[in-house]
Order: sequence, then C-alpha cells, then structure tokens
Amino acid sequence: MITTLAISYPPLLLTVFFALLIVIWLTAVLRQRYRTISLSSLASELKLRIFARDPLNIPQRYEHLYLFKHGHARRARNVMIGHYRSRPIRAFDYLYETGLGIDRRTQQFSVVIVQADRSFPALLVHPTGSAMSLDNMSGLEEVPLPKMQQSNYAVFCEQAEFARESIRPEMVEKLRQCNNAILELREGLLALYLPRKLKPAQYRQLLALASELTGHLTMSR
Repeated sequence: MITTLAISYPPLLLTVFFALLIVIWLTAVLRQRYRTISLSSLASELKLRIFARDPLNIPQRYEHLYLFKHGHARRARNVMIGHYRSRPIRAFDYLYETGLGIDRRTQQFSVVIVQADRSFPALLVHPTGSAMSLDNMSGLEEVPLPKMQQSNYAVFCEQAEFARESIRPEMVEKLRQCNNAILELREGLLALYLPRKLKPAQYRQLLALASELTGHLTMSR
C-alpha cells in the first residue's frame, strides 16, 4: 500500500506568505503606475497619446526587428503614439525574459521607432560589448568600416555599399553619447534601442536623435 504524507503549514506562515505576495503585487502595480505618470508629462508636451498597456500588440507587430527576436514573455508598456517632427513614431518601454526558473531574468529596454518616407536596406549598428552582440540574430553580414575601428561599434547590413556611404563616425558618436544606443533600419523603419528604462528627459533625447538620423539617412541616397 502506498501512503501519502500530508504536509501541513501553520496558519500564521500561510498568512505571512500570502501577505508577502500581495505586497509584491502592489509594489509592481504602483511602480508601473508611477512610471506611466512620469512619462505622461512628456507625452503631453510632445502631443503624443500614451497607453499604460500595449494597444498595438507590439511584440508581434515588430517581430521582424532585431530586438523582438530575443527572449520570451515579450511585452510593451507605456506606449506613446503620434507624430514627432512630422514623422509617425512609437516610443515605449519593452521587456522580455531570458532563462527559466531561478535563472529567469527580466531584460528592460527603452525603444523609439520612426516611420520613414522611404525604405532602407536592412542595417544594424550596435556596441560590440553589448549582451545582444553575443548572438547575431539579425541575419546580416558584418561590414568592416576602417573609419570606425576605434568606435567600439559593429555594423551589419544587407547592402555593404549603403553602410559605407551612410554610416559616418559622427553618427556613431551620437549613438555612443546617447548611452550607447543601438540603431536598426528595416522595411522603412528606423529603431533606436537602449537597455534600460529612460527618464523623460532621456526619452526626449532619444526621440530627437531618432528624428535626426531618419532625416540624414533619408537624404543620403
């Protein structure tokens, strides 16, 4: 006969456990609420609409972009939608998970995506020391640029000539100064990624850089 042992927990221990779960949940909710409020002033100033929850199904909408191929449990928060300097934009916090169980980690990014009025060859420019540089999931070949040997950035592109003509050291320097931002071009979109949650003033800087780079690259050919 197989017997099973019933494990009983003291009522006080169970009460403390569930109280701790509630505190953790409330902390996460309040932190998310505070984050939305802090970005709402920026959205209002720039005449953008902001949504605490993702109304666009962003992980699926942009699954062809490099960042959105990483990890699992992908989701977007605090999605800002509208026009910035006459171009359609999306700006949002983006999270995904890596690992499982006790090795599970949440990766957080700030993202700006600009819709250009022309298509670009697929291109990726990112710091060589970033965690995302360890596995090239872009499907692009690296394009060595001698003028960028000291930049600590790598360039990948489906058309090497486009990369050589368009990527200038001063552009990469601006990416570096903007907290080592990652640049991607694909199918008429320009995207900038930063592996952290930005403060409103930093988001404004990232938006301005995205607009500037889109204008430069649009006029480059």
